[in-house]
Amino acid sequence: MTRIAVTGVRGVPATWGGVEHHCENLYSRLAEKGYDITIYARSYYVPQGITAYKGLKIKRLPTLNLKYTDALLHTFISIIHILIANPDIVHIHGIGPCFFSWIPRVFRPRMKVFFTCHGLDWQRKKWPWWASRLIYLGELSAIRFAQYRIVVSKELQKYFASAHRVETFYIPNGIAPIPARAPNLIKQWDLTTRGYFLCVGRLVPEKRMEDVIKAYLLRPRSCRLVIVGDNAAAGQYMNDLIKLAEKNPSIVFTGYQFGAILEELLSNARAFVTASELEGLPITLLEALSYGVMCVTSTIGPHQELMEALPGLTFPVGDVQAIARHMDHVETMAESRFDDFKRKAIAMISGQFSWETACCGHDRLYRNSLDR
Repeated sequence: MTRIAVTGVRGVPATWGGVEHHCENLYSRLAEKGYDITIYARSYYVPQGITAYKGLKIKRLPTLNLKYTDALLHTFISIIHILIANPDIVHIHGIGPCFFSWIPRVFRPRMKVFFTCHGLDWQRKKWPWWASRLIYLGELSAIRFAQYRIVVSKELQKYFASAHRVETFYIPNGIAPIPARAPNLIKQWDLTTRGYFLCVGRLVPEKRMEDVIKAYLLRPRSCRLVIVGDNAAAGQYMNDLIKLAEKNPSIVFTGYQFGAILEELLSNARAFVTASELEGLPITLLEALSYGVMCVTSTIGPHQELMEALPGLTFPVGDVQAIARHMDHVETMAESRFDDFKRKAIAMISGQFSWETACCGHDRLYRNSLDR
């Protein structure tokens, strides 16, 4: 039985974090195919006592839950443990954690090293210059030491080809279709079907949530604005967003939401809005499209990759006036337009973005690596 160690992520069961949901969905399916998989989890993220989940082994290890040390410290500790366990494959998720990809190549040369890039993390605004450079060194390390490099979007594949002249394997995120839910639990915020704009994601600067709030505030609205998420680092950006919106009771901050509540929010939104300037292949947008929700998106590559064949609404990054105009349009849009978008979005997602397809892609690469 092929043994795989997975590190660089916070862990599973997944709560907040797109990469964590990616790993839970992917590796639980690979476990069903017969792989022996250990997920290295951060002790603050996975509750004590969880040692197995959906066919996966969960190894909780300590870290310092601090903004600049969390991922790197936990990955380093995990790599040391992985050297001792000596699995067939180590799969590192994220650019920063791949800084340590050289260690198994040096001390366990027969172990295969995989790397998945979910986004160019060194470009995120939250990092000071030195942290950004350190994460970028992780990217260079991935180029040099990882034998198999996987990207979740065609935009990332183009980046690695042009910036580093290296081959990558494109395996996009999947999405598991979930039946629509009636608005029951979300009544706690007085929300009704198609009565609100929805934003979902970590509240960090590169998401540009302030653009959405400013556009919403430009004129009176018949729909509410619901912002789902939080800032895991409890930084000033979150406080600034709350201050920007505090005079308008129609703007709702729900904090992180999962499971049935998030499903209800996605099922009943009038439109999903994302103004982000930096993404890999956003699972939140995939989820919105899987429900057939009308989408209003910035024109970054990963968004266009998903929206190019759909009759959604797009705007240049940072264009508050354009967002406002799209909100105006969505509020008066005919029901037939929503129905047309829903039909096309669900068909596109079910045809192109399945976890089973992602699982088969990884299975093929894992088998190929062990045959060499």
